[in-house]
Amino acid sequence: MTNPSPQPSDDQGPNSPGKIAYWLFGHARRVVVFIVGTTVLLIGIAMILLPGPAFIVIPAGLGILATEFVWAKRWLEYAKRQVDSLAAAAMKATSSNSSADKTSPSSTDKTPPHE
Repeated sequence: MTNPSPQPSDDQGPNSPGKIAYWLFGHARRVVVFIVGTTVLLIGIAMILLPGPAFIVIPAGLGILATEFVWAKRWLEYAKRQVDSLAAAAMKATSSNSSADKTSPSSTDKTPPHE
């Protein structure tokens, strides 16, 4: 006697409740991340004009969005590169100013001109 071929059960079809729930959860999570990330990002943009740490909140909003969206990840990476280049320029300017201060006479060493 041969075994009959197994019949597909209710949870193996293309419209099974498990697959639908998984699909809904994935999209619901994406929508929630979009809403929360966009809200944080907009609050950060508002903090540019209002008092608050916009330079912390804006990257936080992009970080939240970057968990689900590639475009936000690109923006966040671009922002990181800009901050790194600004920091390098500031360090270079600071080191050149400190070495220039050591070689040039300070303003307190100068005597006023005589009349």
